[in-house]
Amino acid sequence: MVSGAGLIAALAVLLVPASRHPTHTSSAEVVHEADSVHVAIRVFADDIATVGAVRPYLGDRFGIVDRSGKAVRLEWVGSEVRGDVVTIRMRGRVAGGLSGAKVSCRVLTDRFGDQVNVVRAAYDRRAATLIFMRGDGPKALP
Repeated sequence: MVSGAGLIAALAVLLVPASRHPTHTSSAEVVHEADSVHVAIRVFADDIATVGAVRPYLGDRFGIVDRSGKAVRLEWVGSEVRGDVVTIRMRGRVAGGLSGAKVSCRVLTDRFGDQVNVVRAAYDRRAATLIFMRGDGPKALP
């Protein structure tokens, strides 16, 4: 079964010629299980190649703050390339769940004016989708 965020990335790969794509998008899937959060961010390889060092860049451009206001420390798990899409995986610990947490996703908004980032969060037997564009600040999960 493909998740909402995974479906967006899969459709983008199928609908876009390998040499270029007409829009700048990323999708992120945030899944909370027990006291852990797992993050998978999918971006076009040619877009993310414009940033140089990906790890520190993502540390500055993607984040989660728990409902008490504490930043969730996300550690790098790895990355993989499939066709034109790079999937970057991170994980962290979140006590108390994601309800009321704030997510920030400014990935590539500094590079592309038309960048749209979709974040789908699954937690507490529910899901929420947040959309981020250039200039957007953190958004709260319900």
